[in-house]
Amino acid sequence: MDQETLLTSLAEKTKMEQESDLGDLEQFLTFTIDKEFFGIRLLLVHEILKPVLITRIPNVDDYILGVINLRGEIIPIVDLKKRFHGTDSEIFPISRIIVIMLDEKRIGVLVDEVKQVVKIQKDFISYTTDDLSLNYSKMVESVSRYEDHLVLNLDLEQIVDFVSSAK
Repeated sequence: MDQETLLTSLAEKTKMEQESDLGDLEQFLTFTIDKEFFGIRLLLVHEILKPVLITRIPNVDDYILGVINLRGEIIPIVDLKKRFHGTDSEIFPISRIIVIMLDEKRIGVLVDEVKQVVKIQKDFISYTTDDLSLNYSKMVESVSRYEDHLVLNLDLEQIVDFVSSAK
């Protein structure tokens, strides 16, 4: 085998290894709530908004802040801090509403601060069990480590179920 053929073969092998490595990664949008790190699968994130006027709705659970009008679509907004810790979120200039898309429905979640998109190898993601003794354990689908932080990755179907049951 000549040198050019060998280099071409090595380049193709390296490219295939890189592509297979991409399949072993999960991407999460990370954010904080009360100084705890959380993640949402990036594929489910529709957009990130600065806080806007939220219209309150009577007779719903207290962790549902209300609704917003996003380009003609009415979207419910969930205060995750209220849901997890029982205390109302304060809205600061760095606070954000993450609009997620799940089963063709949009829902917004109010977070203290959006951090960044992280890529985590699937081997470093630990899926939770029902015996996890956290007050929001049903809403956490997995835990992963990124740099010096543990990231609690949320199960968005549970969040949607909570909102649906409130209506």
